[in-house]
Amino acid sequence: MASVQEEIRAPLNVIDALFAQSVAASGSSGPPLDKWGEKERFVQALGLADEEAFSQIPCLNEIDLVESVRPFSLVRYRGLVQDVFEPEIYSAFVEERDAAESSSPQASCLLTTKYRECVEPAPGRALHDLGREAFSQRGAFYCVPLPAVCMVEQTVYLPCDDAARDVTE
Repeated sequence: MASVQEEIRAPLNVIDALFAQSVAASGSSGPPLDKWGEKERFVQALGLADEEAFSQIPCLNEIDLVESVRPFSLVRYRGLVQDVFEPEIYSAFVEERDAAESSSPQASCLLTTKYRECVEPAPGRALHDLGREAFSQRGAFYCVPLPAVCMVEQTVYLPCDDAARDVTE
């Protein structure tokens, strides 16, 4: 099991390993399942039921430069869903095969495209679409930052004592 910091820095490696385990467990009995325990793994491994552990995941709202966040790392975002788009049909997995006839052919393998915009094949390999059996559905949302939230409001609230409140009223 990867460390908490590794899972935050490179969650797609964990996703790939879980998918490979799921494919190996199912054998050649058909296409892989849509869910293969990725959500449960992150909730358990990162302790997301605990607020303090949850706060260890970087929040985009609290970062000055988004460019300072490592690409493909796990992040949080606090916002409001402004629009829900139509469900998107996508190819949930593809088959990676040798690009050309080779003297030492490698076995083909399935790669997941879940949680990604695109997947790159390994050198000398090519990706092949598996058609309808690989289709899945995902939702796309347009989120906006919380209105009227600034850095001052994100600091810890310290309540005023009654005497100070009387002076200001």
